[in-house]
Amino acid sequence: MSKVVVIGGGASGLVAAIQASHHHEVILLEGNDKCGKKILLTGNGKCNYWNQDIHIRNYYTDSLETLDNIISKDNQTEVFSFLESIGVYPKIKNNYYYPYSNQATSVRTLLLAEIERKHIKVIYDFKVEHIIKNNTNFIIQSNRDEIICDKVILATGSKACPKTGSDGSGYDLALSLGHTINLVTPSLTPLKGEEDYFKEWNGVRCDGKLSLFIDNEKVSEEIGEIQLTDYGISGICTFNISGLATKSLEQKKKVTVNIHFLPFLTIPFYDWFTMRNETIPNHTIEELLESLLPYKLMFVLLEKAGIHRKDEWKLLSESKKRKLSNLLEAFELEITGYLSFDRAQVATGGISLSEINPNTMESLITPNLYLVGELLDVDGKCGGFNLAFAFISGYLAGRSI
Repeated sequence: MSKVVVIGGGASGLVAAIQASHHHEVILLEGNDKCGKKILLTGNGKCNYWNQDIHIRNYYTDSLETLDNIISKDNQTEVFSFLESIGVYPKIKNNYYYPYSNQATSVRTLLLAEIERKHIKVIYDFKVEHIIKNNTNFIIQSNRDEIICDKVILATGSKACPKTGSDGSGYDLALSLGHTINLVTPSLTPLKGEEDYFKEWNGVRCDGKLSLFIDNEKVSEEIGEIQLTDYGISGICTFNISGLATKSLEQKKKVTVNIHFLPFLTIPFYDWFTMRNETIPNHTIEELLESLLPYKLMFVLLEKAGIHRKDEWKLLSESKKRKLSNLLEAFELEITGYLSFDRAQVATGGISLSEINPNTMESLITPNLYLVGELLDVDGKCGGFNLAFAFISGYLAGRSI
């Protein structure tokens, strides 16, 4: 029997500890006074813990091949069965999985109950400062104690949402043990610009198609809800492209987004609106746009196009018609910044997957060291993908031990 220390009591750490405890003594070190704080925030407190479509197309990473092995169908089936076995009963909505109670605390409570059932020792308020590897074991040091063990599972999380204890300290620990850290920036976070009209459209929620351009090259596209704010844009579409945007900004690249505010159209807006004007004659521009756009957004677009709301489409100059059409189909916004880790749900970047054995999550650099969860260079879109990866990676590490 080996002594295994799991550093970090979040989603990946809890699952890793449970699995490793089948055959070994396990100690779980948690820097907070409670485990699983971040679990409580997921899915707006409802805990979106899984998705029907867990696939590499829904993730960003430095090694898609490695990730594909980690989140294989067999691993998904095994981990989902484990979650069911400890009592997690799902409610499925649009491929998103929540506990049927709609309460994130249900998932945390069931995980902690399993920790207690397995007699896993949990030490709270334990801040790991150093990990020293010698020929036979690890020495884990804090400001109050020292623990010697045979194997270490590093599950400390990233820098995102620091109020839950994710302070990025795990990156330094991994670095000290020989690992590489890819550029870490906020992801699933709002994006900022510098436009005067932001105060006019603040508070608008609308459906749209959001296209991300890096140095004038289109790299991503999302369709869904967009939130217009007094600093820029937010909402699920924005979150899903934000990791690419934040990393590119840190690399001093030009970042812009194009917004199509009427993504349901199958023909150009100019043609569609001309037909609408013929179908509903003798109406003003404002009346023709009525029920299509929120008022705040409509007035911003009309002002930028130089059109008065009482103007008629048939009397507009060709240039103004084209201007409004372009604004509705490809509203260009330069992204100049983003909200910090305090507002980010996850981080993009981290320990390179190329340094991990995808079958066991063991380090390829330091034997008997395992790295799991958000500490790795893997971040998913909204929809339960990040929590699913945390569960899968933690499970694989614990199972292999």
